[in-house]
Amino acid sequence: MLADSLEVALRLAREASKEVMRVYESNDFGVVIKADGSPITAADKEANRIIVRGLRRYFPNDVVLSEESHFDRKTPLGRRVWMVDPIDGTQDFVQRTGDFAVMIGLCISGRPSLGVVAAPALGRTWAGGLGLGAFEETEGGRIPLSIWEPAPDEPIRFVVSRTHRPPGLDAVLAAVGPHTIVSRGGVGVKVGLVMSGEADAYLHPSPGTHLWDCCAPQAIIAAAGGRLTDASGQEIVYEPTQTANPRGVLAAPPELHARLAALVPAGRPIR
Repeated sequence: MLADSLEVALRLAREASKEVMRVYESNDFGVVIKADGSPITAADKEANRIIVRGLRRYFPNDVVLSEESHFDRKTPLGRRVWMVDPIDGTQDFVQRTGDFAVMIGLCISGRPSLGVVAAPALGRTWAGGLGLGAFEETEGGRIPLSIWEPAPDEPIRFVVSRTHRPPGLDAVLAAVGPHTIVSRGGVGVKVGLVMSGEADAYLHPSPGTHLWDCCAPQAIIAAAGGRLTDASGQEIVYEPTQTANPRGVLAAPPELHARLAALVPAGRPIR
């Protein structure tokens, strides 16, 4: 059943990605600024329509929570809750950096269980699920993904936000020792680079993310043998009535994850 759900999510992500790229290659993004100050484009809206409609058609008994759809917080929550970000990294979409992704994740009993992160402008798609393994889908097939710890004598390669330099990041980096930094956009793309071995860790020790930013990447990196939690190593609580994730994100191989999480104070939100 989970394998079938993953294939549906992949199919919908491909369909949505085609529409996203159609808008991306045009000169008419239809940008509107939402109440929270973030942008939304015609591509967000069309990708949202494709994914939400498809999930409701294939899984009529599941709950669908999307960043770009109204969600009635009184909706009875079943065992399966889909969490959708039609375009993760809309600002990067508008700025044409390529670092944006269509993200579809499924929580089962509050646990991220499968995910798809499709970055169409980069030509990359990461996917996986519990008991299914993780892979990067390419034109030539599916490449299995497995997280590896960095070599102890090599600088740690961090991928961090291009546009949001989070408070607390520099203090953690200073405590880590030798490291390098690559600045990229979108949570999904950054976690994808960790999964593919192009970075060792993604750290964002401040508020700003939501459940739909974390569900799909967490399911995939867990299937690859890594960990994604809040910045201090605490599990993210997937409670759809409270979508904000106030404690940031940390994604890394298990040993490095534990080392980095110990450097981020637990408790109150990091500001």
